[in-house]
Amino acid sequence: MIRLVCALSLLLAGAVHAAPLKIYGMESKPVSFQNGPRPDGFAVELARAIQERLGQHDPIEIVPWARANTLAVAGPGVMLLSIVRTTERARNMEFVGPIFSTRVTAFALKGQAAEWQRQNVDPRQLRAGARRGSIFVSLPRARGYKVLDETNTSETAAKMLMNHRFDLWFDGEELYVDALRRAGYPPTEVEVAFRLDQVEVSFAFSRGTPAAIIQAWDSALRDMKRDGSFVRLHRKWMQPHQMPADVLLPH
Repeated sequence: MIRLVCALSLLLAGAVHAAPLKIYGMESKPVSFQNGPRPDGFAVELARAIQERLGQHDPIEIVPWARANTLAVAGPGVMLLSIVRTTERARNMEFVGPIFSTRVTAFALKGQAAEWQRQNVDPRQLRAGARRGSIFVSLPRARGYKVLDETNTSETAAKMLMNHRFDLWFDGEELYVDALRRAGYPPTEVEVAFRLDQVEVSFAFSRGTPAAIIQAWDSALRDMKRDGSFVRLHRKWMQPHQMPADVLLPH
């Protein structure tokens, strides 16, 4: 029996090391972003810490979200650094996490929300935009909001809002400040109009990725949540309210 357990352990370890992963993040500071010649951000640092524990060295690449999402459903061996689990995505991906939570938030030009309230404007009748293929499109649409414009990046969505191409911009509160700055606008020109749900964000692996790899990442992430290393990384990059519910904070 002991020999069988040892053999299985060696087999799993071999699978983890033998099958390379293609790891993708997107330009979404502070979660993941290109910092000069190398990827950086919370999810990037977390992934590298797990790789170190597992003895893996697969490169991490920052690509447009639409491309990463397409690659993740095209075949096995693809990992996405930050994605919200949905019923549709669960058909093609396996999830490990959560690693943080985000608020699905509607942004508007400064002062516009108060004007809509004075005029009794129904926000569901306003034209809205968000990043293509993201939870910031699907969740508001499911709630009846008119998300008619989908962009490749949050930066493009910020530009479109500032140029009055739509009235509402749905995105994450951790993302909008950097998106506005990269678009050339001060964050003070935009305000939170209202908030929808707070949702959990996880790592995701494409269907067909060896189970041993997914299990190894899940186990390493759980260990980091227990030993305090996850909390230290999270506090470096993210806001306190974005801490996953399954993390026990030190007293």
